[in-house]
Amino acid sequence: MATLPDQSLGSRTLRGMFWAYGAYVGGRGVVLVSTAILARLLTPADFGLVALALVFMTFMETIQDLGLTQALIVSSPAEEPARAQTTFVWTVVIGATLALLVSGLSPLVAQFFGHHDLRAIIPVLGLSFFFESLGSTHDSLARKHLNYRVRTIATGADVLLRGGTGIVLALSGFGVWSLVLGYLVGTAARTVTLWALVPFRPRLRPSGEHLGSLIRLGGVLTLVDVAAAFARNLDYLFVGRVLGVASLGLYSIGFRLPELLIMNISIVAADVLFPAYSALAEERRREGFLVSLRYLAALVLPLGVGLALLAHPFVLALFGDQWDRSVPVLHVLVAYAVFSTLNIPAGTIYKVSGRAWILLAVSVPYVLVLATTLLLFAHRGIIAVAICMTACQATGAIVSIGIAGKILAVPYRRIGRALLGPLAAALGMAGVVFPVSRLVGGVWPALVVGGAAGTCAYAGLLWLTAPDIPQRLLGGVLSRLSLRISR
Repeated sequence: MATLPDQSLGSRTLRGMFWAYGAYVGGRGVVLVSTAILARLLTPADFGLVALALVFMTFMETIQDLGLTQALIVSSPAEEPARAQTTFVWTVVIGATLALLVSGLSPLVAQFFGHHDLRAIIPVLGLSFFFESLGSTHDSLARKHLNYRVRTIATGADVLLRGGTGIVLALSGFGVWSLVLGYLVGTAARTVTLWALVPFRPRLRPSGEHLGSLIRLGGVLTLVDVAAAFARNLDYLFVGRVLGVASLGLYSIGFRLPELLIMNISIVAADVLFPAYSALAEERRREGFLVSLRYLAALVLPLGVGLALLAHPFVLALFGDQWDRSVPVLHVLVAYAVFSTLNIPAGTIYKVSGRAWILLAVSVPYVLVLATTLLLFAHRGIIAVAICMTACQATGAIVSIGIAGKILAVPYRRIGRALLGPLAAALGMAGVVFPVSRLVGGVWPALVVGGAAGTCAYAGLLWLTAPDIPQRLLGGVLSRLSLRISR
């Protein structure tokens, strides 16, 4: 497919993104429920200890397939079978190697963070590299063909078994190990589900066909992922090292709601937009960039406003009074999550236009500036860390979107117009939610009434300020219903 016509761009790709996010919300909802239960069974130190282990795992995760699965997405139909076979063989080899490597490095990591328990936790979590490698090629093929039904089912199996296992083990007194083993069980469940639903069956013999071309593209993307991992996890590293695991537990919960409700949109957007932009002719990418940026803003801006204004009842209702000190962190990190998500279309443009090096060129100074600010201010507490993260992310996103606009010859005023309608509706929504949240007493009443008032206000204001968005979405829903009825 060389190009995507207007109808396809306006419906298939964007509907796929909204559908994928809607399905993803279900999975994240399960995560949220299980986290709420576990937060009442475990301590901030338990969450902080696993968060430390996952910081190390995240850095190692960036090289778990050397970008081969991302390179597979842009392969031609004729080359796909051979490239998929090569990708599978080498990702499994890399996954097994990483599992052994993290096990060997666990004593050093435990010594660096000053927590002996990490010597046992990290090797167990390291098994997830091998389990995930067995299904990463299947996942990449589903992503390449925009098969989000399969990916949604696999993610559902992951979060259900992860949360269920963690809760059962926590109730049985396993403490921090309930989080560790739940993580491992969820990863294995996702891989098994992908094998069951994706028809690709690898040959169990070495293959190096197309390996060079896959690594050339995947290698650049791997370097970008490494830089991104530093950018996204330096806060956890500094909080855990400077302020301790209890503070890291509070910080991680403060990050959890922005991550689940807002930043996961960026995961879905990146998954959908990369293969979709790859299929667009070069002259069509300008339209795709503006449309996707506008729709992302229509999603994340009201979520950010609502979450910021209702942060206190959200945290107390879901996690309990012991997490009250996470609320100020959440207030700040909402903005971080919004800017992070709005930056996704720009990064995707760099990849599909053969300019992935720009991501690296932008990420390196970003990481250096972020590390410097954290070094200067992390000792002042978790709120100071959150402010550093948000300020750097906001600056980086504005610069990145501007560069993408230059590449596509999109004037700044067109980018501004794309964002203006959703922004105006979100600000108007804030004017409704703020007084409601202050006037309604009680945690759950404030949450329910404030959420309902904000949803109604935003829907009405969006229809006034950006009518094309609800009209297109409503038109897509009605057309699908009509098609089903006619059948």
